[in-house]
Amino acid sequence: MLVATVFDLDETLADSAATWQHVIGAVATRHGYAWTPDDWAAIQGTSTGSWSAYLAHRCVGITSEAAATACLDGMVAALGEGRFGLLPGAADLVATAAALGPVGLVSASPGRYVRAAITAFGLGRHLTTTVTGDDVRCGKPAPDPYLLAAHRLDVPPRQCVAVEDSGSGIRSAHAAGLTVLAIPNATTALDLDVLKLAAHHATDAYIAAKTLLSLIGGRRPG
Repeated sequence: MLVATVFDLDETLADSAATWQHVIGAVATRHGYAWTPDDWAAIQGTSTGSWSAYLAHRCVGITSEAAATACLDGMVAALGEGRFGLLPGAADLVATAAALGPVGLVSASPGRYVRAAITAFGLGRHLTTTVTGDDVRCGKPAPDPYLLAAHRLDVPPRQCVAVEDSGSGIRSAHAAGLTVLAIPNATTALDLDVLKLAAHHATDAYIAAKTLLSLIGGRRPG
């Protein structure tokens, strides 16, 4: 029996991809590198340590730590300025999940950004626990983040639904033993191997909410 829901943040709930690309691209430009769509695809869903090392390797005169700090400063500033928000239907999706059972949030991003997003989007009242990239040694696609979320929810992983958009996130949740509901992003939608790991699929947050009602609430989508 499924009783809890655990959400990814970026591009599952938050409409943040364009802002992340802009912020990372601006840091790259300041350090002599032209950021490309292929670069963005290469880092999607990876840990901060991974993508900041990738960025620093292509730039001149910046460490991975400094690259991460500069990008996170930009994203926190963007949240404060309201430059991006939740995806359509995401607020109702989280509220639906909270009405059905405990809710967790699992993000590969550092706590400073995740906490700023939770505050900006008013998600805190729905969340029982939050796991960020600061909380685990091995991030997505390792199972550790989702195992920790299930532990904190005091719910066995097999009784949790993970809602994810990225390949690394889907792999992480599946490896942890959660039932995966995928809302694929443009890159994931073409990765048939990773999509096979998801037991359920939705094209957007509205369909995902109906699926959760069916999986946890026992109601037929309609």
